Amino acid sequence: MRRIILLLVTVLIYLAPVAYAYPDEDGAVEVEPFTWDKQYVEQLQHVNIPVYVPSYIATSEFQRTLGRLTLSKLEVSKDHYLFQISRQRARRGNNNRFPFDVMTMSAGTLPDYRKQPFATFEIFHKPEGTTTFNGHDVDYFADKTSFIWKSNGWEYLVWANNTNNAINIMKQVMATIPKGANPVQDAIKGQFTAFDTDAGVQSDAAWSYDNGATSYIVTGRTTPEQLVKVLRSMVKLDTK
Repeated sequence: MRRIILLLVTVLIYLAPVAYAYPDEDGAVEVEPFTWDKQYVEQLQHVNIPVYVPSYIATSEFQRTLGRLTLSKLEVSKDHYLFQISRQRARRGNNNRFPFDVMTMSAGTLPDYRKQPFATFEIFHKPEGTTTFNGHDVDYFADKTSFIWKSNGWEYLVWANNTNNAINIMKQVMATIPKGANPVQDAIKGQFTAFDTDAGVQSDAAWSYDNGATSYIVTGRTTPEQLVKVLRSMVKLDTK
């Protein structure tokens, strides 16, 4: 029975197309399907914790010029797994190319720096004030360049170099994840971060399905909109 279930899961993942990228309403391509090779699915069978993998990955016109999506790293143990998805052109001759990392996902015991709420960190120990924004009670810090709010078991943090950018990122996150909604289906609790970089707004997330016994973390070159689409594409693999 286990082999039958594994075969069905593998077939379903294999059926996802790899060449077509999905555009957003404004025409900007945001995510594209990712195919999990059978060998990697089989390696993940050795993990004892629930295994979730994304079936869609963030993309852009620029990123697609760097090569196809590949699984560039996979670490597996009984209670932990980590993988990295990158872009890399096929090698020609001796011209080696460094991979362009797109996203990293890990699962297991939550790292120390993620075990506490954002507000317990020294920089966010005491808010400078609280305001109401789009129906949320929002704490602000560092001259209103950082904002934290909670919704439906999740904690959200945005920060930027100036107040206007921070407010715009907050609007972006709230529009992407409406009040009462969660970025990850069936996740009991989590943290979502969005921040300003030289390459634009990027984001990451950490969450749990079992109140913290096992935690999942995704980081990478994703906008909040892209990250939510990646998170909502998670597929649970059968490992029994």
